[in-house]
Amino acid sequence: MTSPVFSRTIPVTQMDARGIGAIVVLCTAYSFLMVMGTAWLFDEDATGWRAVLSTVALLVLIAVWMVGLLVVAAAWIWVEERWLASVKRRPKAFSGSAQVDIGENGLSVQGLGHVGWIDVLAIEGIPDSDNYLVVHTRPFAKLMLTAPVDELAPVINHYLALKSDAGSMPAGILQSRAIVFCWRCFVAWIVAGYALAAAAGVALVVYAPDVGFLKTVVALCVLMPMIAWLVWAFPFAQIGILSQSRVRAFELDGTRLRSIDGAWHSDLRDARASHRHASGLGYEFDFLAIRPKAGKNLDLLLEGGADQEALLEALRERGVLPRAHLER
Repeated sequence: MTSPVFSRTIPVTQMDARGIGAIVVLCTAYSFLMVMGTAWLFDEDATGWRAVLSTVALLVLIAVWMVGLLVVAAAWIWVEERWLASVKRRPKAFSGSAQVDIGENGLSVQGLGHVGWIDVLAIEGIPDSDNYLVVHTRPFAKLMLTAPVDELAPVINHYLALKSDAGSMPAGILQSRAIVFCWRCFVAWIVAGYALAAAAGVALVVYAPDVGFLKTVVALCVLMPMIAWLVWAFPFAQIGILSQSRVRAFELDGTRLRSIDGAWHSDLRDARASHRHASGLGYEFDFLAIRPKAGKNLDLLLEGGADQEALLEALRERGVLPRAHLER
């Protein structure tokens, strides 16, 4: 069977995702302030034309909130491009039409460079678009390719799956990709969400007992859960909508595991490794936790891909993980 190829001159844009986290935080803070302001400005005792005006004001505030989210995001992007880029002296991102070749040796963009398949970390579609595909790479970050997705995605997925095949590597060496996150940080964010929501509820009952029944019900039943969800938005985003940017490639050679970018390495004979399952309100996933005696801990989010199953099986065969054991 002939291996698929893609060779065409298409628009290519190098994207910078470093400002997305700041946008999420700013939009979250803005939403929280808008919700709190709306709850306290709404007059539950209004009647007649005042009640109508109060309802209209509420609808206007909702519209202002939605427009404001776009303004906050656009403002931060402007700051990133006009001020931070010059202060941090970031190199100008690549943008323009270029010859793109995708084949057995990897992905090449004329004028930018070549990427081997182990350095192609993930692909990401854009909602409601059939002509844009974002390719996450190690050396060039995110590349947005403008071409029919149904032509690009099958070719890239073919080689990503092929490279994950243990038979394509030298004996004893296995390459895999996974989302890197921090389990302890994730738990801390979840606990903080509960704690902040509970503190807000206690503060309302203790320090504002005469705000009225409707506002009290809104605060306890709507604002408290919303406060918790706003706090949880950050850790959920890291394992959800922003997870593609956290994909890293790893190589297992015997019992030595290292990241391809050289940021992490450990001999698993001197580390405690466990395959764990985590679940709670709004989340459920499996992850591989590695705790070396010295150096940084590593948590890899597992999504059930063939390369990840091969990695887990290899760890079991080499005595790093016990068989048929999943910690909770």
